Amino acid sequence: MSEDHDIEDLRREESRRGRRPIDIEAKRQRQRYLAALRKIVEEGTEEDLKLALREIGLTEDSPEYAEALRIWRGGDR
Repeated sequence: MSEDHDIEDLRREESRRGRRPIDIEAKRQRQRYLAALRKIVEEGTEEDLKLALREIGLTEDSPEYAEALRIWRGGDR
């Protein structure tokens, strides 16, 4: 992680004093997940999506897993 990025994170945290705290590591993890999912949507297969969903902790019987597959298959159109 670059020093400039760390400084910016600290500035952001300081500017939010007195407000609800931000979990920087959780935010970064979420950004990584979203980037990975974006790549799958652009280039991947349904199997790639299923693997990614399992890697983030969704099980095949969870409503979120089923909803993601429904959207992937075009059920949202």
